[in-house]
Amino acid sequence: MTALALKPLSRTDLFQEDFAANAAELPGAGLAWLDKRRAKALDAFAATGVPNRRVEAWKYTDLAAALESPLEPATRFQGAIHEAGAFAGIAGTRLTLVSGFLHAVDGPAQDIDIVDLGAIGAKTPDWVKDHLGLLAAGPEQPLGAASLALMRGGLALRVRASNAALHLNFVNPARRHDFVSHSRILIVVEEGASLRLLESHGGEGTGQSLTNLGVELNLKPGARLEHVRLQSESETALHVTSIAAALERNAGYRALYAGLGAKLSRLDVVVQLNGPGAEANLRNVSAPNAGISDVTTVMDHASPHTTSRQLFKSVVGGRGRSVNQGRVLVREGAVKSDSHQLFKALLLSPRAEADAKPELEIFADDVICGHGTAIGALDADALFYLRSRGIPEAESKGLLIRAFLEDAIEDFVDTAIHDALWRRLDAALTAMGQELK
Repeated sequence: MTALALKPLSRTDLFQEDFAANAAELPGAGLAWLDKRRAKALDAFAATGVPNRRVEAWKYTDLAAALESPLEPATRFQGAIHEAGAFAGIAGTRLTLVSGFLHAVDGPAQDIDIVDLGAIGAKTPDWVKDHLGLLAAGPEQPLGAASLALMRGGLALRVRASNAALHLNFVNPARRHDFVSHSRILIVVEEGASLRLLESHGGEGTGQSLTNLGVELNLKPGARLEHVRLQSESETALHVTSIAAALERNAGYRALYAGLGAKLSRLDVVVQLNGPGAEANLRNVSAPNAGISDVTTVMDHASPHTTSRQLFKSVVGGRGRSVNQGRVLVREGAVKSDSHQLFKALLLSPRAEADAKPELEIFADDVICGHGTAIGALDADALFYLRSRGIPEAESKGLLIRAFLEDAIEDFVDTAIHDALWRRLDAALTAMGQELK
């Protein structure tokens, strides 16, 4: 493969210009099935372009305005990588991706098939052809569509047994030029199989970067996926991940997302509950201090007897901003659907901001659906109670903040993951001036 042209890209033509210049050099170029899906994805992205406040789903998070400088497409990194990731030491096959490109595989991957999407070619397995690019590429996820059209790296993974464990460690190293990376993760969990997926995102450097990651999760009948995702990057980083999960009969998706650092982070999640007995349980904790942390979800109850739960907690300090948007759609005929979502935000500064927008669209009878939102400061009465017991003010605040966030974490993950998350949460809250005692 010849070297990619590295022409800086403007804000307005950020992705279309890249595709026009480099389409023939993208991995898999010339494969009819992939070219067709890429073209369709580019059309879907073009309907919106780089999102700004005029796009309803992005009215709280203006990505176009956040892009301050021209960006170059990321290429494979040739240097040493020292970022161990938040989940270092926890059992499981470890795959390191640098700027979206597969860099290293550590540990055996029994009963897991791994395909490097940065080297996709004519010998691509049928299971990849049958799934890649069919999710996270529609108008509801314009950046997900762009990540398919401009995919340069990523992974396709197929899980064929129970109790598999994977750690995806994404690293953005310092580079001489501001850059954008487009990559994809495809995961197929076969019937009756199960996977624990640990995903971490970290980076260094002072320049601007844009990570655009599209994730497709296909859960076959009876499959189970436990997904823990930690995103903690530099104050100049822009990060957008589009997750689309399709759950068949009796499949289960259980996810804990943590957003702890970036100039702007956006997590788009669309879950399709396509078979009776399918269930999804999503948790989120975020702690923005200067940037924006946006989690937007669509929970699509497309089949009867499906269940979903969402519990999102944000602690916002400084000039930080949290955004939680959640739309629950119950389609016609999806009787006995059971859905609930709750968004809570704790504001630690008079300049902090939190926006919440829960929505319900119900086209079926005999369903149970509800939502709730609460945004406010620390409870003055609870703080007074702790201080009256001789606990210093800083420690009292720390106890209340920890209890607030722990509600979304406790009993959801095992001890090793719990402790790894709290080490990063402690660091984020300390940066706000809210050290937990």
